[in-house]
Amino acid sequence: MNDQIIELLENTELRQKVISVIKKVWNYAGTLWDNPDDDLEELEEYVDSTDTEAAFLFGKLLWRAKTCGDSDKIEEVFDEYVIQKMAKPYRLTLQELFKAFFHLAKPDERHYTDFKQFTSDDCNNLYSIFVNYVKNQILSYRRSDPFPICCITDHEVEEETVWGKNGVTLRLLRGSSLIDARPVGRQLYQVLALIEGNISTLACRYCQSEMGRILPTAIRSADLLEQTKFEGQNKVVEVTIPDVILFEINGLPFGADNLLENGKPLIRQYLDAYYSEPSKKDSMNKGIRNAVYLLIESDNQPNDAIGLALSIDAIDALLGEKGKETTLRLADNVATLLEPDLKQRSNAAQFVTHLYDARSDALHGRAVETESETRIYARHLAAATLSGAIDLMNSLRSLGDESKTRQELLQKLRERRFQAGQPLGVKEYNVRTLWRNRKTEKKDSIL
Repeated sequence: MNDQIIELLENTELRQKVISVIKKVWNYAGTLWDNPDDDLEELEEYVDSTDTEAAFLFGKLLWRAKTCGDSDKIEEVFDEYVIQKMAKPYRLTLQELFKAFFHLAKPDERHYTDFKQFTSDDCNNLYSIFVNYVKNQILSYRRSDPFPICCITDHEVEEETVWGKNGVTLRLLRGSSLIDARPVGRQLYQVLALIEGNISTLACRYCQSEMGRILPTAIRSADLLEQTKFEGQNKVVEVTIPDVILFEINGLPFGADNLLENGKPLIRQYLDAYYSEPSKKDSMNKGIRNAVYLLIESDNQPNDAIGLALSIDAIDALLGEKGKETTLRLADNVATLLEPDLKQRSNAAQFVTHLYDARSDALHGRAVETESETRIYARHLAAATLSGAIDLMNSLRSLGDESKTRQELLQKLRERRFQAGQPLGVKEYNVRTLWRNRKTEKKDSIL
């Protein structure tokens, strides 16, 4: 079975368009080669010793051909027929495709040394050589360098594959111990991630950069949702600021022995959302993906006001609506999703409203007491809202219902406003302790 990328490259229409364009470029280059202008004559003095004169000038001519709009079209058709149709995570970049084709198309001693030597058959042969080059050279089995994603006190981390999609897999393994054992007085160990698959060098680098941001965010969310667990509706425990937020080792989340085990489900969910296929319609899948993006940016934002705002934006991407009373609707949607007790639902909605107001105050420069803690509350609420939205989508998917738009889903959520319990499939999260037994008469009473 052919690789998906190779099948895309072998598309007949794509082949014809690329060959048509390169013929025009060769013709343009050959014309200038036969009748060089002053600019080209000056370029001859700078021919690289590793290139033939024709190869060097072809490179210059190719870029000059952009004035005719020809060489740009090669990139455009590769983008349209290959890059935009590839499944995520991408295993090849447009830059690598165009660079490889340019390298094979330029004149040199391996193929031809003069533009006039080229025939139509040579064009077809060139494209076949190009496809084989992509298949056997650019796409190869590769492993990224291991990169750290969190720190834990448990040294018994087993190497395992935790996620895979489109031929790209993610493995976790134990890294070296850290000399600085603070803040727990115990030896700390790094958890490392490794990416492998049939992937290009540059795409592998991009995946490592992306996952290096996604995985710590998923782990932070997991730790927030594990703090002060509920054991029943009548048990109320005050939320403490989680260690994973207070302590970061070398910019990485830190947690106790169960941090990684708790984080694996969210790692898979966040990666699935991040690499989901884009949708033109206003779907909940799109909102989930955007929320993951926003939480990543929130975690990497040094400014508390902006970090707070990005967490609220993530909630808005999931459950926000246009029109009048947007804040109140958002608050009601969050309360319905996360609070099963009708007696506490108004407290939940008030908490969201006051948190939204604190976000506005912070962004507009008005003082918000304990702004850093408010940011943590917003991050906690965003983690729970995102997980609840994922729960909801998974339960609908299990029932065979994946056709609903985001607005239709929010309408169903609003219809449950005065019904006890949570939507089918949504778990009870510890975020409920943020509003239980809290008085919210004042704007900043959540702090």
